[in-house]
Parts: sequence; structure tokens; C-alpha cells
Amino acid sequence: MRKKLMLGTSAIAEGAIEAGISYAASYPGTPATQILEHIAQHSDVKAEWSVNEKVAYEVAYGVSLTGRRVLCSMKHVGLNVAADPFMTSAYLGIKGGFVLAIGDDPGAYSSQNEQDSRFYALFAKIPCFEPSDAQEAKDMTCLAFDVSEELELPVMVRSITRLLHCYSPVSLGERRSEKDLKIEKNPETMIAIPKHVIKLHKRLNEKQKKINEVIKKYKLNKIFKGNGKRGIIACGITFQYAMELEEKLPILKVSAYPIDEGLIKSFVKNLEEVIVLEEGYPLVEQITRKIHPNVKGKLSGDLPLEGELGVDPIMKMLNKTKDICISGSNEYLLPRPPVLCPGCPHREFYKSLNEAKPNFVTGDIGCYTLGVNPPLNAIDTCLCMGASISKASGIATQGVSRVAAVIGDSTFIHTGIPALINAVYNKSNILVCILDNSSVAMTGHQPTPSIGVTAKGDETKILNLEELCKACGADSVSVVDPYDKKATLEVLKEGLDKPGVNVVIAKRACILTAKKLKS
Repeated sequence: MRKKLMLGTSAIAEGAIEAGISYAASYPGTPATQILEHIAQHSDVKAEWSVNEKVAYEVAYGVSLTGRRVLCSMKHVGLNVAADPFMTSAYLGIKGGFVLAIGDDPGAYSSQNEQDSRFYALFAKIPCFEPSDAQEAKDMTCLAFDVSEELELPVMVRSITRLLHCYSPVSLGERRSEKDLKIEKNPETMIAIPKHVIKLHKRLNEKQKKINEVIKKYKLNKIFKGNGKRGIIACGITFQYAMELEEKLPILKVSAYPIDEGLIKSFVKNLEEVIVLEEGYPLVEQITRKIHPNVKGKLSGDLPLEGELGVDPIMKMLNKTKDICISGSNEYLLPRPPVLCPGCPHREFYKSLNEAKPNFVTGDIGCYTLGVNPPLNAIDTCLCMGASISKASGIATQGVSRVAAVIGDSTFIHTGIPALINAVYNKSNILVCILDNSSVAMTGHQPTPSIGVTAKGDETKILNLEELCKACGADSVSVVDPYDKKATLEVLKEGLDKPGVNVVIAKRACILTAKKLKS
């Protein structure tokens, strides 16, 4: 067994490879992006960047139906996009082991919200594993495939930015061979139509007892005995925070959900005070409050409900602040917000857009969202992937003229295409600006369908965005180089003033990948 220093994302990837997966599917999204990158670059496993998370989940589910193991990975907001197939797949069950690796982002370091995917797992009635370090991330991911097949359910492995993006030593094991291909037809358990749904739901409900038995069997939730009448329930990475207290307090380490309330009752029975530590929403704290009268945590106001928990608020709550620096307390540090790179084509585009003087600009998710910051101040709203075109359409329905929607090439392919079709179909009067920099730049310059390279680096067909927009029925489609200020400004003014849905594609490769694309 060899030991290697690796990111938490790579540890999850290695766990999947060791489990003998045959395929991996994902859409780039921080903090989960590097999971698929590691698989694509460090194994022979077939892997794909899907056009969005819903498609990634459906592709992965298809692989599972062949009896082979598959990993699907995405960030927390990506699970919102994939929620439709995710929820129903729990009813239908799986064939080959199916693990869904989710990267949550408490603190919203690179996200438009804070979200706790454990609630999605409980909602779907599937198991959820939450590792506390990279070694557990690797081991639990590998185990999750066995559990998935044992229960015939997808299993979620939920982790957070701090674990996924930190290095720590991981002991690696042998890589298992992929499973034999075995595809069978069974309409009653594979087709989600009203005729079958109630039976399938009943079967899922009957599995809940077995889920709890499996969690007990693998001893995923453990009680560590300690001294005193104060105890800590620590979920996932917060177990590491609890260990930094350097006090031998009783600790219940939670690594899997749903959690057995009987275990909590047993743990708190002789305690006078219980502290619940968890990154995200107070899921376990809510359960504990039903069992014990004196619980400290997020709901009591002792720990913050917003932002990443980390060690500092815990230390502060326990009056252990004299030897530490509370985050944000150093008044001498200057703020360093992210900015568009020097030479970025988006920067030049926004200069032209500002000069064209639109009445309102709807933004989208990507590095071009940084156009909201001074000195550009070019975006008026940002909601979620693909929403810029839909929002612009909504605003225009109320008689607002000269409305522009700004969206990136990858985001347009992700969820912008249906919005463009909707705008055309409903006779909107908007300007759609597709900023085509030939990569998913915000998450590390992953390839998109518009450059014709797969996740494994193989050449494939190139998607022509200009022809695609024409096929969607856009009233006009223009392609400009944002470095050509005169031409860009002219096209933007024309597009804002003309009725209908007019599309401008500002095409120039990201400054950081342009050389690579030329070679």
C-alpha cells in the first residue's frame, strides 16, 4: 500500500477508481471540478464533461443500468439542476454501483448560495456519507459502491470546499477490475410511470430500515468516550475541528446519514450539555434538540448560521480565543476581490457594452460575472446558470427596452439554449450576448463542445454556436472579436435597438488558454 499527498477531490476520484468504476460524468463546478479531472488524467476510465449536471446524472444512470459502476460528481448547486433524475432514480433503484459525489461550498467561496446537500439525500431517502479527511474521502467513496449495490440505491458522498481543496496524505489500495456488462429489462422497476410509482415508492420506504442497518454494520457513526459532562456531536470535517480543541471530551462522530436517533440518545444520556458541530444547515442539531434540553449550536445562536463554520467560532464559543486570531479580525489586511485577468476579452466586451448604454443587463454564472465589479459595473443582476436570457425576457415583457443578457459559451450550452428558444418563441425583444472564450474558464479551463476536445483530450465534433443560435430562430446572429472595439460597439448598438431576439457572439479565446488552443 503506497501513500500519497493529494487533494480531497483526488482522494474521492481514487476511491472511485479503486472501486472499479467503468465511467465518470460531471459538469465543472468548484469545489468538485478536480474529481473528474483526476479520473480523466490518472486512469484509463472513460470520463466525460457533460453539457450540464442533469445530463451528467442521466448518463451515469444509464451506465449503472448496464451493471457497471459509475461516478457522477458536481457541486451543490449542480444538484439542483440534476434533482429531477436524482429523485426518481431512488424510486427505480440502480444495477451497477452508483455514487454521487457532491462538493458543498459553505462560505460561498465560489458559489451563488450556501446549500447543504445532506437534505437532498434525506429528501430522496438515500444514504449519504460525509468524510472528515481525505483518507476517509477515499475509503468512504470506495465503500459507497458496495453499499450502493447492497441497497440497490444511489449513494451520496458529500464533502465541502475545505476538505476537497486541501492536501493531506492518503494511503492507496489496489484498483479493482470493472464489472461484467449485464443489461436486463424489467419494466416494473425501470419505468417511472404512474402505474409503477406507488409500488416503487413503497419499496424505497421499505429500504429505510436496511439503510440504517448497513450504516451500523460498517460502523460509520462512532462514539469516542471522554471525560466530563459536556459532549460534542461532530459531523464530517467538524470532527477535525473538535480534535483541535485538545480536550478529551466525549465525541459522537457522524459520518453517515440518516443518523440513528437511538445512537444520539445513547450518547447524550449522561451529558449536561451537548455541542453540535456541522458545516451547513443545523440538520443533526434539530434532531438532537428533540432528545436533549441543553444543546448549543447554530439554532441557539452560539455558532453562526451563515458562512463556513471553521475552528474560530467554536474556539470563541468555548472562550478559547486568546491564542488564536479570529477570521476577519486583522484590520491591516487589504481586501483582494477577484478580478478579470489582464487582457481578458470579457473586459474589452464590457467596455463596449457600457458605451452602448443598455437600460438593463442581466448576468449569468461564469468568470464574466466579475464584470459586476468596479470599474466596469456592467451587470445589474445574477441568479443562476442560464438565467440571464430568461430574466431578460421577463424584464422585456414589461415594456423595458434595450435589455441585454450576458452569458458564457459553456453556460449557454448548459442551460441557455432552452431559454433562447423560449425568448424566440414568445417574441421577446432582447439582445443576447454570448461571451465565447473557448473554455470553462472559471473552474480551470475545461473544454467545451465548441472547441471539439473531450475530457480525455480526444478530438470530437465542434459545436457551431452561430449556426445553433440561427437554428433556435434568433432574428439576427453576429460574431465579433471583442478586441475590435469599433465593430463590437456598432453590433451591440444595433442589437439593442432592433426588435426581436438578436444574438451577438463575442468570440476570443481566454487569454490563459489562447496559446494552447493555437498549438
